[in-house]
Amino acid sequence: MSAKKPPTAAKPARRDTGKFIMNTALPGAVVSTINFGAVSVKAALPEVGELRRNITIGQAAMARAMPKLMKSGVAFKTGVSTPLFRADPENPDYLIREVNGRVSTGTFVNGKFKVVSTKR
Repeated sequence: MSAKKPPTAAKPARRDTGKFIMNTALPGAVVSTINFGAVSVKAALPEVGELRRNITIGQAAMARAMPKLMKSGVAFKTGVSTPLFRADPENPDYLIREVNGRVSTGTFVNGKFKVVSTKR
């Protein structure tokens, strides 16, 4: 006795117009078509329960992400004696270096930071 093969979706087809059509729905399913330029994708519509479940999951994920999305800036975890550099807002030719609580202004010369001023 041979087992019956499950139904499969149709294979991609290219029409004479150059349009590529992909049918991912199984025969008998309610189908929706989405167009991307010369590509059309036909897929089965989700059931109402599945759609509601996905909306609930998406809303829960957004609620978890909102605190992180609303917080501005970037936090750097650095060790002691690790210098942090940023652009000097008063003079774009200089950088501001912060290391061990000391702030100094300067530039890089031959790969080394040359201090111009330690007063800020």
